[in-house]
This record gives sequence, structure tokens and C-alpha cells, in this order.
Amino acid sequence: MTATPVPLDEFPIHQAPVSMRYFGTTDRNVYDRCIMQCFEHSGETELITGLGVYPHLGVMDAYASVRRGSRQWSVRTSDALGTNRMEQCVGPIRFEVLEPLRRIRAICDAAEHGLSFDLTYEGAFPAIEEPRHVHRSADLVVLDACRFVQVGAWEGVVRVGDHRERRRLVGRPRPLVGDPPGG
Repeated sequence: MTATPVPLDEFPIHQAPVSMRYFGTTDRNVYDRCIMQCFEHSGETELITGLGVYPHLGVMDAYASVRRGSRQWSVRTSDALGTNRMEQCVGPIRFEVLEPLRRIRAICDAAEHGLSFDLTYEGAFPAIEEPRHVHRSADLVVLDACRFVQVGAWEGVVRVGDHRERRRLVGRPRPLVGDPPGG
């Protein structure tokens, strides 16, 4: 069976002799995720959002949660995984890579659930790769993951409940690629 190429196949980034449609492992639990956190120094507002791709399960999901004072608003969404991995969008949540490893735009358009934001992140310094994480239970590999971290600032509009405010927040994006054998 011949695979139909996907947009990422146009770039010289392959790490296995297959279309970028496929991961280089057959582990059904392999994933590619990002976690982005931001907060005010005062501690009044905290926001966490992220996106996950589970290629062997055919799923992409995303979430956003804001805590302001003692209240919390959350949105979770999931859909079938499409072929264009450059489009990071699930329901009302989307991420745009404006400048790889430096600037990201995070958007949540879920006003009907009391939560929306349009924030742009800019890294304060180049991204740093963390050491590879391998966790074993006896002889079984439970987690094999690689992450990078970067601190910077988020700026834009956050709307929770009835409040719509321009915000400057600090925080970090944290992409995570993992192959959790055994679940």
C-alpha cells in the first residue's frame, strides 16, 4: 500500500524512511504534546493550555483552563486526527507557530463557555532541551520522553466570565514527545 504524502513530507525532516504521516514506532501509545503555562506575578490569574496528537489512535485533543481568584473556567475538546500536522487546531482551541522555538500564538474562542483568549508568547532565550526521561518499572519501560523548555512572556487578551482584559503574563511553552510503552 502506498501512502499519500502529507504537507510535512515536503520538508527534509524525516527521521524514518516513511511519510511524515507515520511515527517511527508502532507503539499505539506514542504521542506528541505541548503544554503552555502562563501566570501573573500577583498570582491572581493562571492559564494552562495544551494540545496532544496521538497518531496511532487517530486522535488530536486540546484543553484550556484559567484560574482567576478562586474561580476556574475550562474547555476540553477532541477530534479525529487529520493529515495536516502543521494545522494545530481542535474545536475552539488553536496554536500558531509564528517563529519556531521563539513565538507562538494561542487562541481559545469558547466565549459560550466563559473562556476565550488570544495570546502571543515570545521566548526570553533559546529553547533548552531537557535530558531524556526514561522511567522503568522492573524491566518494563513505562515512559520514554524528551522535552524542551523555555521561559518568556505572553501578551494579549484574556476573557473569563464577564471580564475582558489585556494581559501581560509570564510562563513557558513545553513541547513533549513521548513513547510510553505499556501505557
